[in-house]
Amino acid sequence: MTPTDPHNSQLAILTRRYAAFSRSAGGLSSVLGGILVLITYFVGALAFPESLWARLALASAPIVWLISRQLLRNRYYQQFGRVAEPVPSSDRRMHKGMIIFTGVVAAGVISFVLYVARDEPALLLDNGMPGYIAFVAAMPVIVWRYLHTPLDFIVGVFLIAQAALVLTGSGYSLGHQIQAPIAAVFFIGIGIRQHLDFTRLRRELSQLGVSA
Repeated sequence: MTPTDPHNSQLAILTRRYAAFSRSAGGLSSVLGGILVLITYFVGALAFPESLWARLALASAPIVWLISRQLLRNRYYQQFGRVAEPVPSSDRRMHKGMIIFTGVVAAGVISFVLYVARDEPALLLDNGMPGYIAFVAAMPVIVWRYLHTPLDFIVGVFLIAQAALVLTGSGYSLGHQIQAPIAAVFFIGIGIRQHLDFTRLRRELSQLGVSA
């Protein structure tokens, strides 16, 4: 076949759509992320859990999301084989900026906690503080490895920050971090649209003879 063959041209278009699910398109994982943001935001603000186990369950939201996201991406949305999405230089710069921003914030927060506890080091072991520090320290690494789009960033950083606070027995008040539930609604809608696009894409690839 020549490069201008209609079959090749259509396959190239479908491959580009398919490649998006390796990085920027989340599908059902975006729906899950949005739902988890809404749950953790409103539970944390309106019905903060009393028991330790309930707080641990609430704080597990970012872990559940990231694991589910990777499983869906690797096992479902890349079922026809791994195809990496090309990343424009503008997206690379934006992602680098998000990493630097979260790195600076995380370093500042941890430095402040260590400064406050300088005379009473035992405070670092009290009231969920080790978990708080662990989540904050992991934030820039998670942004670097998993959060590539602005909505990924807003949703993921909120889930991590909320989890860190929950472990210390607090959370965001209603009306604070209002960008999180707003972004969550968009995330859910976009995820549903992406998933429907993938189901069409899978059917079109099958019609071209591409099998999983």
